[in-house]
Amino acid sequence: MTSEVNVMHEFTPSFKNLNFKYQTKEYVHNSTMNMFDYYADKKKKAFFMLDYFSGKIGKDEEMNIMFENGEYATQSQIEERKKQYAKYIENSNIYKMVISFPEGYLEENVDIKEFEKALAKDIIPMFLKKCGFQDMNKMSYQFSLHTNTDNLHFHLSFAEKEPNYKKFSKDKELQYRFAGELSQEELTFLKNEIQHYIKKEKIYTPLLIATNKELDNLKKYFNPKDRNFLLNNKEDILLEDKIISLGKLLDEKNLIKNNKIKFNSIKDKKIKQLTKEIKNYLFKSNNEEFKLDYKEFKESLEKINQYFIDISKNNHTEIVDTSLIDRKEKYFDNYVLNAIVNHASYRYKNPKISEEEMIQNIVYQNYRRNKNQSRSTILMNCLSSLSNKNKFKNHYRINQAVKNINDELEDAEKEFDKLFKIDEKDAYL
Repeated sequence: MTSEVNVMHEFTPSFKNLNFKYQTKEYVHNSTMNMFDYYADKKKKAFFMLDYFSGKIGKDEEMNIMFENGEYATQSQIEERKKQYAKYIENSNIYKMVISFPEGYLEENVDIKEFEKALAKDIIPMFLKKCGFQDMNKMSYQFSLHTNTDNLHFHLSFAEKEPNYKKFSKDKELQYRFAGELSQEELTFLKNEIQHYIKKEKIYTPLLIATNKELDNLKKYFNPKDRNFLLNNKEDILLEDKIISLGKLLDEKNLIKNNKIKFNSIKDKKIKQLTKEIKNYLFKSNNEEFKLDYKEFKESLEKINQYFIDISKNNHTEIVDTSLIDRKEKYFDNYVLNAIVNHASYRYKNPKISEEEMIQNIVYQNYRRNKNQSRSTILMNCLSSLSNKNKFKNHYRINQAVKNINDELEDAEKEFDKLFKIDEKDAYL
């Protein structure tokens, strides 16, 4: 099977890394200078209908080469860059790549000019990070789209302006990358990112929208504003006991900062273990609605995972990018754990139950059993009978209400809002 994205690469060694193919500094220098002339050759330039109708063809100063800023370079800018590379090659390898596509593939699937900007501003920087280069301001790169063959293809090259490479994250000092060969993993990453850009609007974006919607739905089960708040099931004595025990531990350790607790900041092993026990207990609960919603969320994540698997298969690799799925699962996990510790703390410190809350819960619990009755009818039935039998029944209902009362007080809601707002920005990417 032919890949939809194909990548070939080579490199020109620095003056310090001369090899059998590049044996002299002069040869390295000439090869590097010729590279810019070849990239910028107007005979190979891609022209578009907009260029034609705007009268731009043959009149512009822009050459067929794009720099890091996503803009076409002028001849004078290219000459300046040649001077820069004459210095870079003293220490840096010049990495060269050809990125090609099947005939018609690129034209049929993307706006090519927008794709070029994405390459310059997003895809290439991510690729360079993958290759171990740390600071994009210390990198120089350029590319050119050539149309002189049946299939469109890009020529890409890059170099280090100064030492900017870490082979291992534990390395303390930056150095020049000595190895000229790029690994299969690095090349696959580039191919996958390019294909992801091409396919994302048609396939990935709808999947992401659906997943984010399901994530929002799941979060409601852990938000005290909502009636389906899982932590509010006071009929479950074991759950209640765990929550109160956790609240007591949190109070003893004085872990509340600015009226909130962040689970990831907790060091106490006993507290962390109990919090996770509560989470696992909730996820095994008999709440059918939650089980169904959680199942749909996991299925959506699996569809996104399959999307990335298909991209990898197309590029003949088993390397699959799971970062997005991992990030979403981690976000939801942290959301739940944060909700548990903050609810436990609140419940332990606010044990009092108001008459209004008791009545409200009586109405709610009865309404769930018989939705044909109005709120007022339920109250009358629960509280107005004078018979001893019903008095006992009403007394039991009130006691049950005390056990099942929700803690959705305004102050608690505000604190929960504060807690989770700071985590929202990365949740839906």
